[in-house]
Amino acid sequence: MSIEDNDGVPTTECRICKTDVPAGEYCGLCGCHLTPRKREGPDWLRARDFGAAPNEHLLQLSVASSLFPHLPQRSRTAFRIGLVVLLAALVAFTLLRLPAALVTVAALGLPLLYLIYLRESDAFRDFPIRTIALTMGLGIGLGVGWVLLTGAMVARSYGVGLGTGIVGARMLRDGIGIPLGGVVLMLLPAVIVRVWRPPSREALDGFMVGALGALTFTAAATLTRLWPQFGTGVVSRRPMESLLVEAGIRGVAVPLTAAAAGGLIGAALWFTRPPSKRDQHPGVVRAVLVGFAVAVLVVYLGLGLIDVSHFPQVLMLMLYLLLAVIALFLLRLGLHLALLHEAHDEIRSDEPLLCPHCGHVVPDMAFCPACGVATRASSRSSRRSRREARPVRGPRPDS
Repeated sequence: MSIEDNDGVPTTECRICKTDVPAGEYCGLCGCHLTPRKREGPDWLRARDFGAAPNEHLLQLSVASSLFPHLPQRSRTAFRIGLVVLLAALVAFTLLRLPAALVTVAALGLPLLYLIYLRESDAFRDFPIRTIALTMGLGIGLGVGWVLLTGAMVARSYGVGLGTGIVGARMLRDGIGIPLGGVVLMLLPAVIVRVWRPPSREALDGFMVGALGALTFTAAATLTRLWPQFGTGVVSRRPMESLLVEAGIRGVAVPLTAAAAGGLIGAALWFTRPPSKRDQHPGVVRAVLVGFAVAVLVVYLGLGLIDVSHFPQVLMLMLYLLLAVIALFLLRLGLHLALLHEAHDEIRSDEPLLCPHCGHVVPDMAFCPACGVATRASSRSSRRSRREARPVRGPRPDS
């Protein structure tokens, strides 16, 4: 039963955390639905509502809200358009048979879009510049160095002739050993920045660092590996099918999978439990995040085996894209769990706050009581500015 506090805000007892919270659709403290819903699943999962976007199911495959979780819905529209433009550019340069342009867009397209996301999500204000520079520098340096070290050994599996069959010891080396070494180096920037003692311990901050390091590593490795194609002439004579496969793999599947793997590892490294839940299996959520990241890494190793197997090129592209979808799904699930169960900002339920996701003025709590999105699914700069200029409550109609 709802009651009213001294400020006239209706409150009710949450059926999960047993705490009096402002009445609404969601508990502002634990994020669960205040009223049970059909086909909701376990309350600790809250599967019907993604923690970083209102009105999106957890199982809804949305590239924009999964890769750009700090942005409100209206801002993600521009990035959806950016993803479409990136895909259109890949298709256009493929049809025009322009290998240099194709390699450039494939390698730099998604990383550049992610840098724009960092700017729009206030990362350059929330993070010291040295942290972003260190992450990018490590990713680029490790990517270039790894390709220069292993380039001769994987020329057949990563060169122009996709789908070359390799068996025996070379299968283990080129299909598992080299990709495994690349994965370890791809994740190293997030580990080093975490050891560097970052200024915050929010899961989405770790996601940003991990994804940025992985994307810069992949971009540098792709440019270095495919650099010889810049000297093959303005117009390529390769079969159109080969160009389409390369565009889909290098420009879509590989960077998406890398961002998912790096982002999950970063979120796991930055994840912290709130004091109220330290006694409730404190390592479970982090273990789940690491497990998801390991699953994505297994997916990544699967890409290496696909490269050295004798598959038709179109089938290879389909397998790459399927594994990228699996990686994005695991990323979305991991970020959702981290937002639901990580430590939150100081609760000030007696103070109003504008929710950037649904536009409602709600009590300042860990979750929006109106749309259920986590308060930390916005940048620290955004939260600080909205708290410094809080909405002013007007007089009640009956006063």
